[in-house]
Amino acid sequence: MKTNRLSLLYNIEKIYNENKIGSTDYQLARYLLENYADIPRLNIYDVAEQNHMSRATVRRFCNHLGYANFKEMKSQFKEFEDGQEKYVSFYSGEDFRIVLQRQINEMIDELAERMNTSEKKNIVNRLIKADEVIILASSTVASSIRIFQQNLAIFGKRISLIVSEDELKQLKQYTSKNSLLIVLSISGLLAESLSDEIDKLEMQKVIFTIKRNPEFNRQYNKIYHLCGQDSHQVNEVLFYTYGITFVLDLLFKEYLDINQKRGH
Repeated sequence: MKTNRLSLLYNIEKIYNENKIGSTDYQLARYLLENYADIPRLNIYDVAEQNHMSRATVRRFCNHLGYANFKEMKSQFKEFEDGQEKYVSFYSGEDFRIVLQRQINEMIDELAERMNTSEKKNIVNRLIKADEVIILASSTVASSIRIFQQNLAIFGKRISLIVSEDELKQLKQYTSKNSLLIVLSISGLLAESLSDEIDKLEMQKVIFTIKRNPEFNRQYNKIYHLCGQDSHQVNEVLFYTYGITFVLDLLFKEYLDINQKRGH
């Protein structure tokens, strides 16, 4: 699986949110969001005509998303797993509110126990001492990480968020052995698909995941398992939607406590 597919929706939404209403990029991002499920069946002629712009403009927009042209974006999208079935399964069934509340409570209780150790302080100390801190994550949890990123910035710690393979490849240009890579890969898929590129980076590496993969023991200085069960027994949507936010809040609280003790 090519990892730029993992960030396709994220990048379209980013263009949509950050461009001026009525601009070319805004219009194309809006159109693709409105027709997201139909992208494999669209063609560049229809997209250009329906948006009253040239095919060259559509191709340039695809370049912004990391694709050579519209055809490449379509071909990769056909293999893109947007998780619809997983989410439909999660949000279906009777007594959803009661079941959801129980599942969240069980997950939070376990996460609180797992994060109530010296390891929480250890990772925050790594974060404080590192000259560069990079969080690698899928677009699914990017919004939670951005809040964590903003909170740390308010108190003087800059961190970077990357969501694509291309961004990962560029890290060697501005990182060192004293840099820290934090990988948030709930299912383990992101970490596994980028394994070769992660191996090339000479820096400290930690991962948060529910996946038990022996290869992670070789690649990472520290593995933080978010649950005591293997991933096939765990509902990943809970961790995407609620778990990561809880973990990041605990880390931010630890960061504040350490800073206050140091008089910062």
